[in-house]
Amino acid sequence: MLKNRKSLPLICVLFLGGFVQSFAQNHLNSPYSRFGTGDMMTRTAAAVTAMGGTGYTFQSATAINFINPASYIGFDTLSFLIDASFSWKNHTLISETTQKGSTLQFDYLAVGLSVQRWWKTALGIQPYSIMNYTIQETKTIDTLTQTLTYLGEGGINEVYWGNAFRLFKNFSLGFNASFLFGTNAKKRTIEWEDVYSFNSEINNSNKVKGFALTLGMQYFIPVKDKGEWGIGVVYTPSIPVRSVETKSITTYWGTDYSATLIDSVYDPASVKHSLKMPTIIGGGISWSKRNKYFVGLDFTWRNWSAYAVDNVRDSLSDVYRISIGGSYTPNHLSSSVFPRMTFSLGANWEQTHLVFDGEHLNRFGINFGLLFPLKKTKTAFGLVLEYGQMGTTKNNLIQENYFTATINIRIHEKWYQRRKLD
Repeated sequence: MLKNRKSLPLICVLFLGGFVQSFAQNHLNSPYSRFGTGDMMTRTAAAVTAMGGTGYTFQSATAINFINPASYIGFDTLSFLIDASFSWKNHTLISETTQKGSTLQFDYLAVGLSVQRWWKTALGIQPYSIMNYTIQETKTIDTLTQTLTYLGEGGINEVYWGNAFRLFKNFSLGFNASFLFGTNAKKRTIEWEDVYSFNSEINNSNKVKGFALTLGMQYFIPVKDKGEWGIGVVYTPSIPVRSVETKSITTYWGTDYSATLIDSVYDPASVKHSLKMPTIIGGGISWSKRNKYFVGLDFTWRNWSAYAVDNVRDSLSDVYRISIGGSYTPNHLSSSVFPRMTFSLGANWEQTHLVFDGEHLNRFGINFGLLFPLKKTKTAFGLVLEYGQMGTTKNNLIQENYFTATINIRIHEKWYQRRKLD
């Protein structure tokens, strides 16, 4: 029975890992992903997402909180952790018309363990950003109709190695060293209504590779037997990321779906670019009691206004995000399942990096989470629900309403110990 119980979550994790790329590519159509590096993923563990993304001061023995690497010090000394999740998202795009869609996507896969009592480490992979859009525009020039179509697909992934060190009681420092990689492909087609006119297709493909570093700190102040105040800070400096661009131009008769090729020009000389990524600074405070309850407030700033390609800045805005949330576990030592369940609630508001005609696009979300532990173990399955809204219909812009359901798998096993069988 023990063997079967342990095999089920492991099979689920392998299933997730094997479909990282397929989930990442099967993303919803988002016109706003055309800008910058695409739609920025939340990149938070399910335990943190359930609290509205509040996690700079959150530590857990059973969850891997990678938004603040200093939190890894909370791992059990003799434990091995696997934390993974995937999400189903349903959204509605509202403008002059309404479009609906849904998709299943991979969120992250992380592994954590203890090296020493004062040193904990973690490895993980997750999507960093995703690009997927189709935009069509029709113009009339003289008596001819011209149709412009813009398409984009791809994304950037992140692999990281994190470490946390306890310098003294209740104080820890940590870092995540990340490698970013992926490809964003953009295509623009120009087609005329006249069947005798030449149409054209322009393709740009950018392969992105680079490194990133996130530093974190956590400090807790105990208040007798009542609980403890927590302070957390994270900092990600702006490190240039390299990209290699290739181009091709094709001319043809007919439409993109039934075209007769006339000529194709491929530029064999790849162009190298330097992407200036944003600096990220975040901080949070919390009041908590270990294994009982947690209430926190976080603030994050990202200077996307400094994002540039070869020192040429884009028309992006700084990001400001506020989140508040908490969790509650009735009795983590109970022999019954229900008292050991964790209930989470949170909300967040964000001014995104997108601004059009002076109109900032904002996002807000409300989250609710449930964690179901298995009997006689700390291994658990989680469910996180989120309802949110992004953008506006003002000035002919697009508003997105979305609902997300996230399934989380957390495997907690003893490390360096051999089980005794009766």
